[in-house]
Amino acid sequence: MSGEAVQVIVRCRPLNKREKSLNCKIAVDIVTDIGQVQLNKHGSSDPPKKFTFDGAYGMDSNSQIIYDDVGFPLIESVLQGYNGTIFAYGQTGCGKSFTMEGIPTPPE
Repeated sequence: MSGEAVQVIVRCRPLNKREKSLNCKIAVDIVTDIGQVQLNKHGSSDPPKKFTFDGAYGMDSNSQIIYDDVGFPLIESVLQGYNGTIFAYGQTGCGKSFTMEGIPTPPE
């Protein structure tokens, strides 16, 4: 994390059971190295729409990686006397709880 006051970090959750049962396709590609999310429109020849954030994590990321990269530096700053907040935002079912809690029994 850099010294910016506000950062926007994106984490893409895996497909849930309902989405899998409906044979939904994954519509995003995450380019973690550059913090980019690419939205793909299946069946279209249009190029993907690209959005760049301060950080982007794909479906293969785990809660420990997110904590190490985002949470720990924030907590260190709080212990030095700075204010800090982690705010999960998004529509219902988009993965806020998944991002904050991870999976119940992680394979790590």
